Amino acid sequence: MHAEALRRAGIVIEDKQYSLAFHYRLAPDAGTALVCIEELLQGVEPALKRFGGKCVVNVMATGLPDKGDALASLVRRAGAGAAVFIGDDENDEAVFMRATPHWLTVKIGRDDPLSRAMFFLDSDQELVLVLQKMLVLADG
Repeated sequence: MHAEALRRAGIVIEDKQYSLAFHYRLAPDAGTALVCIEELLQGVEPALKRFGGKCVVNVMATGLPDKGDALASLVRRAGAGAAVFIGDDENDEAVFMRATPHWLTVKIGRDDPLSRAMFFLDSDQELVLVLQKMLVLADG
């Protein structure tokens, strides 16, 4: 029943093992796609939480670790003193909010004035320049 409506609306479902992503980037009408997704997800809270992104609605069980938890765990397990994280979407805010002073967080795009990232880049092209500079500095 819902599968056919999602398909007709141009929504692609991605199974991410611990979450689902409802992509509507290719939908002929984003508004119709969002209504279809909302109808499907009506009443899922509080067991599931949803959060948006760039032409996507993500759904996961409440209480599961997010990207911020994952990076903190990785830093701890690696024994690293710092981390570099670059993101461009709403679900990256979990890392930006969780970041310690020793983490470098960068958001690509300035579309969210409330973002908690430390630094901002205007485009992916600027990221290429930053990474090239980091490589030069690392070579020393």
